[in-house]
Amino acid sequence: MAVEWTITIEGKSEFGDVCRREVRVDKSWERLFDGEIGLSIEDGKKIMTALQSAVVNQEVNAYALFRRVCPDCHTFRPVKDYTARRIRTVFGTVEVRNPRWMLCGDCHPGMVVAFAPLKEICPDRATPELN
Repeated sequence: MAVEWTITIEGKSEFGDVCRREVRVDKSWERLFDGEIGLSIEDGKKIMTALQSAVVNQEVNAYALFRRVCPDCHTFRPVKDYTARRIRTVFGTVEVRNPRWMLCGDCHPGMVVAFAPLKEICPDRATPELN
């Protein structure tokens, strides 16, 4: 191996949550001898996939946390469950944790309804560039 690059992607939400991802790109001597100087298209795709995954997951988690708060009494709504949701983006498909919240039992007595906040921001499971 000639050089191993480690690229760290770090984001911080307004809540103070830090998201950190690392991407490793290995440059072998063979690639250098073949004239492959700099990053390849595959290296760039690998970096952009990791960057997109970090950004999308951070934004989805922040939005879900925001929507978990009941707008009437300002308490956390109960969790129904979590599933996985795939979102298509221009830099590839990203899998995110998809929560479902129940309506607040105190503010909506008798209503047993769950909703998925990610449907509000990504109803077609794709970013706007792909729609």
